Amino acid sequence: MPDTKASTLQIHFITVNYHCSDFVAGLIEETLASDDSGLQFTVVNNSPEDHALRDWILSYPERHRVTLIEAGTNLGFGSGCNLGLHHVWQTDRQALAWLINPDARLDAGAIAYVRQCLRDDDQIALLGTRIRDPRGEVWFSHGSFNRWSGQLRHRFPGDDCRPSPVRTWPTRWISGCSMVFRLGIFRECPQFDPQYFLDYEDADISERHHRLGYRLRVTQAVLVEHQVSAITQRAPRAKYQHATFSKLYFLHRHATPLALWLNLLYYALRPLSFCLSDPARAQGRWWGLGDYLRWCWRRLLGRPGLSHPRTTFTVSS
Repeated sequence: MPDTKASTLQIHFITVNYHCSDFVAGLIEETLASDDSGLQFTVVNNSPEDHALRDWILSYPERHRVTLIEAGTNLGFGSGCNLGLHHVWQTDRQALAWLINPDARLDAGAIAYVRQCLRDDDQIALLGTRIRDPRGEVWFSHGSFNRWSGQLRHRFPGDDCRPSPVRTWPTRWISGCSMVFRLGIFRECPQFDPQYFLDYEDADISERHHRLGYRLRVTQAVLVEHQVSAITQRAPRAKYQHATFSKLYFLHRHATPLALWLNLLYYALRPLSFCLSDPARAQGRWWGLGDYLRWCWRRLLGRPGLSHPRTTFTVSS
């Protein structure tokens, strides 16, 4: 029987602030302007010196619908989301926890569409939405993963993205930019692997729950617009450094040794082709490769604790 309660479940949006209080404020205002009264916001503040965010929330007329969690430092995207997920899990274990990036905006009707998808299929545990960039091009269609080559894809031009009928399609992974957890299905609170600081944590949490037998789907319609990398592009070298380490760590956990070695070779050689034209990107790739090799060395020495690459994101709040 379809889950008739999906239309009445509380939706707790979770977003992470890192020096982007203007994006967060705009997201909250636009989202809570919806006619849907069952909406709440949890904001995890990864930049504690950003007092503008707290001041704005205190002055916001709907502040009773917004919870601010102070992380105390920049924990990274996944660990920041973990604080939000744990808070919602403790507050309402039957809720829908919707991760949404600060630089993303929901289309009109997106919330109703998601509720309809979950009402029609009460076995969906993780639901993603298709996402467009500001130019109107589909940026995330659905996710695929080839464990033999290590390839993770998220754009498929042939996908049917018509807004109707309301339905979902299978996906191997879901973009963390817009990811909905139906908490009532999970046996324990879903959590991101804290070893990821930035990038690929969404593919990892999706892959882990896929292997556990949870149902992952993505909406047919494009429901979210995302200013891709609007925040991380402020520090391009750090962005590529984290992305490289995270990709290699993901492959270490989920792919074949062949895929890992192919990607190690790729990240060692490919930056040679753009080291003069885009030195920040090349340096970030090589440094990320070095970070992964150092992580492997620490494991061999029996010191496998968390080891985040040192970048402008990790050494300052």
